[in-house]
Amino acid sequence: MRGPRRPQGVALISSSVIHRSSGAGADGVQVLDTTFKDKRVFVSWGLRGEDLSREAEPAGTVAARQALQRESRQAEGPRSGEVFVANQAAAAISVYRMLSEARSGDAVFFLCDSPAVVEWLVAALAIREG
Repeated sequence: MRGPRRPQGVALISSSVIHRSSGAGADGVQVLDTTFKDKRVFVSWGLRGEDLSREAEPAGTVAARQALQRESRQAEGPRSGEVFVANQAAAAISVYRMLSEARSGDAVFFLCDSPAVVEWLVAALAIREG
């Protein structure tokens, strides 16, 4: 499978980083302010643990969930959604579906099966640099 490309049809998605964590177990943790169809949604992601239980999740995933919860509290009454993304092909579909279902101010967490899935997810979220 070729590397991640921005899938067609996701041009409506635009994300900017509003939080970056560093330190023990939190390297690479980001929370995004994602705009989609005139909505602003807080987004973050992490890798699954070996047995898919919360207790077995890597420290970075725990830190990402906590950062998303902290950042999304800035909006009035956010809801929170989570989806497991099992493979690269599902990344763009999952992003589109979750953002379509979200209301402005909601928080969405993507639990990814592997680092390769994270790459495809990040491409679908169209993160603007700067």
